[in-house]
Amino acid sequence: MCLLSIIAITTFNAHATKLYKWVDANGNISYQDQPPPKSGRILNQKEIDSKPDSVQKSNLGLPQIVVYSVTDCARCDRQLGVLRTNKIAYIELPLEDDRKAQARILQSAGSVIAPTIFIGEKLIQASSEDELRQQLHSAGYVISNHAK
Repeated sequence: MCLLSIIAITTFNAHATKLYKWVDANGNISYQDQPPPKSGRILNQKEIDSKPDSVQKSNLGLPQIVVYSVTDCARCDRQLGVLRTNKIAYIELPLEDDRKAQARILQSAGSVIAPTIFIGEKLIQASSEDELRQQLHSAGYVISNHAK
């Protein structure tokens, strides 16, 4: 039985200056404002907005967002960038080794592609960042039309 750790970004530290994308020993990808433990490996790091309200009120009352992605995926990075730019909290899970998620996605969408995003129970395999922004807006999220 595979046990996955799910780490959601709900708030950023008011004094944080970097966001670390890292993978743990089980292949789970996390985004945090602290470097990973010694068992983790940094995939990317970047400067972030350090305002205390940098995430949309933890998506209070809005559907939870779960992103299934794969490593070294430019499309995944661009679509995750839409979520980060719009300060939307999400959970990112690796798609490569999650057979259960692959089966669920295949049954619902007819194909398994990365990234696959669930906004609540709604499956999104957006072909562009604009399409993702539109889906997020339809779900009630505040979206910047000019987000990169």
